[in-house]
Amino acid sequence: MNSRERVWAAIRHEEADRIPIDIGGTGCTGINLIAYGNLRRHLGITGGSARLFHTWIQVPELETAMAERLHTDTVTLPRYKMCLGIPNVEFKPWQFVDGTEFQVPIDFNPTQNQFGDYQWFENGELLAEAPGEGTHGFSLRYHPLRDATTEREVDDWFDNYDGNFTGRIRVTDEELVWAREFARSLRENSDKAIVADYFGTFLEHAQGIVGWDSIYMAMLRKPELAHHFFNRLQHELVTGIKRYLGAVGEYVDVFMFADDIGHQRGPMMKMDIYREFVLPGHKALFSAVRENSAAAVFYHTDGSVMTLLPELIDAGMNCFNTVQTDANNMDGAELKRRFGKHLTFWGGGVDTHRILPFGTPDQVREDVRRRIQVFGPGGGYVFASIHNILGDVPPQNILAAVDAVIEFGQYPLAGSEGERAELAQRLTAANYWIKPLEALKRGD
Repeated sequence: MNSRERVWAAIRHEEADRIPIDIGGTGCTGINLIAYGNLRRHLGITGGSARLFHTWIQVPELETAMAERLHTDTVTLPRYKMCLGIPNVEFKPWQFVDGTEFQVPIDFNPTQNQFGDYQWFENGELLAEAPGEGTHGFSLRYHPLRDATTEREVDDWFDNYDGNFTGRIRVTDEELVWAREFARSLRENSDKAIVADYFGTFLEHAQGIVGWDSIYMAMLRKPELAHHFFNRLQHELVTGIKRYLGAVGEYVDVFMFADDIGHQRGPMMKMDIYREFVLPGHKALFSAVRENSAAAVFYHTDGSVMTLLPELIDAGMNCFNTVQTDANNMDGAELKRRFGKHLTFWGGGVDTHRILPFGTPDQVREDVRRRIQVFGPGGGYVFASIHNILGDVPPQNILAAVDAVIEFGQYPLAGSEGERAELAQRLTAANYWIKPLEALKRGD
């Protein structure tokens, strides 16, 4: 069974030869540049350098040797332009803060301020900043419609703005030619599942364009203006997705959306607000993929979103990421019991808050083993860490995680149904998913 078949088996809720692995397939399942450089040196990989499509998030495309060692079953189809709005066509050498050499787009030229932080300007505006220590990517500092009060201002911006945001909202003829050739090459030269790293956000685009606080206030105090903005945004995004899939749909296995709607304690908004303003957009975007390709719909959100999953399933979500089991009301066993027949859990494979950065390789191995026992039975599970692997994760722990999948993730999984049910009950009783490192230390 090859990688593509393995991933599709998981999506169809079938038990393949083993649990598939995604490391590096998306901007939410990748490795931070510092962690990547440390792992590269640990493995003794020399010569060449990884390309950085995600200049915003700062996770690289996996080199062939790295992808083979990590047993990853996915490969990314990036956007022609990602968040900083620069083409991913020609690349140049670039040295990261830890000294690791990467390849970046030739137009990637951030400045540094007096504190060493990276800054990105566009049309004279400070668009984004990234901490100089390199453990995180860029954060947005500019919201072009923050002060908009009329529908005309909204329309004027969508009609005329040609900067960073439309690098992902709009799909140009130039991108269609580039993306089709890129996707065709991936299909011809790899047996891995091709993930269109489209990053089709809806709420996050609204937060970025209008402002994190302003868009919420508009939904509460200016609902007509908010509806107009969301309707216009939805039209632009659906139009772009249809054009994009017209060029690459025959090659794509999984189509990624990333749109955080949860925080550590619960959803970011009340259900009635979500249903009125945001859910229609999610339905339209998911439908655009399902109606114009055979690709599975991959949806990423952080946080506590148990109560939102039925809405997202009805909207057309196939694969749920990041499965943040250390958030409130996100018990892994309960997620599998309630939604395992409807969703492929794509993530939740190892705790990235405590165990992966601070645990021992043996603790990482045990964490992965237990999670496989909960999420793995019956298929419907792709191993990935809880969001990206950040710079403070030791190389030994990254390898321990993927090696544990290879060791314990072979189907049929070890252990009877009764043993797995007992394990799930014990993990829940031990509050394992909330404080996994403490549970490991106690030996629960």
